Amino acid sequence: MAHEQEIMRIDSKGRVTIPAHMREELGMKEGSYTAVRIDREDRSVAVSLFAGAHARLVEMKLKIPDRPGALARVARTLSEMNLDLMTSSSRTVKKGDLAEWVVVADVGQSGMTIEEIRRKILGNRDAMAVEVKELPI
Repeated sequence: MAHEQEIMRIDSKGRVTIPAHMREELGMKEGSYTAVRIDREDRSVAVSLFAGAHARLVEMKLKIPDRPGALARVARTLSEMNLDLMTSSSRTVKKGDLAEWVVVADVGQSGMTIEEIRRKILGNRDAMAVEVKELPI
């Protein structure tokens, strides 16, 4: 069966418990990261597995020049550190001058500290500034 539904009650802290058999089927374990998506039109919420319990997720906010290839060169630096990019978004802050790239990455395979990652990114000539923060477990 592709779809299954169970009716659950929201507790006083706004939490909903995902039934054990559903968590098991999806591979959701204690410490796993989930993504929660709202559909305002349908008035529904979808919860999906984002990363396993072994993941070590960080959010990085990078300032880069707004010019062709800059983001790709910084992405190569992240790849060389063995960071697994989970999601990202970029935007132009000032056309032809400054862009922002926000990345959520799993750094668990890198074996690097947050400070080492930050320094390595700043060593790339296209990274003007970077903030790295570990996402809570």
